[in-house]
Amino acid sequence: MPARVRITGKSDRRNTNDSIDAQVDSLGNLMCREGVYPGLMETYEDTSFVTGDSPATLDFNADAGRNSTDGYCINDGAGDFYVDYSRDGITFSDKATIKVGERLSLLRLDIDKLRITWIADSSYRVVMI
Repeated sequence: MPARVRITGKSDRRNTNDSIDAQVDSLGNLMCREGVYPGLMETYEDTSFVTGDSPATLDFNADAGRNSTDGYCINDGAGDFYVDYSRDGITFSDKATIKVGERLSLLRLDIDKLRITWIADSSYRVVMI
């Protein structure tokens, strides 16, 4: 299990001491995440995602006024779906298949819009920060 550490110190961008959460993974890599996120958290959910709902385009930038940098997408349903994202709101990434019960981390992905495309009847929950 990764060890948790707290790092406190001065930042070039700030005038105060800030805390940063960090973890050391099993390979010894130090992974840091700032403890406070600017702006809003948005949640999106469809408990009955069917072909007529597809594609569902979740426009975080329009909802929060900036791109998302963290979050997750969970497949709660009985079928699979595709997920892709856009950094600029126009061009989308390759599609990833999210299978039943899988969770996709959106950490460190600069996301303007997230698009969910139907494969089979399903259900999803998305949190974007």
